Parts: sequence; structure tokens; C-alpha cells
Amino acid sequence: MNVTSRRLAALFAVGLVALFPPLLGMFNRPGTFLGIPILPLYLFTAWGALVLAGWVLTRGDEP
Repeated sequence: MNVTSRRLAALFAVGLVALFPPLLGMFNRPGTFLGIPILPLYLFTAWGALVLAGWVLTRGDEP
């Protein structure tokens, strides 16, 4: 198992924790941030951060 695979496995674990239902419950509350409801804002921000981190981790693998 190379270093990139380990980093991607760690990113997967971070993603599981970030999208774990008890953690999501913290953001499921009334209110908005800049007019955007808190839960969808958190979900899309976390998803985008995970995609960006995956891209950064894998872009150095190209020959």
C-alpha cells in the first residue's frame, strides 16, 4: 500500500466522520448564514472540501 493510498484511506475516514449523522445533527438547526440554511451549507462545504482534498492528493500521481 503506497503513501497515496493511505492518504486516500484517511480522507475516506475523515469524510465518514464529517458526514456522520450525529455530527450533522449539530448543524440541523434553524437559522441561516448569508441567507443559506446551515445544514445544506455544511453539507455542500464538507463535500466540496472532500472533493478538493481528493484532487490534491491524487494530482501528483500522474506520470
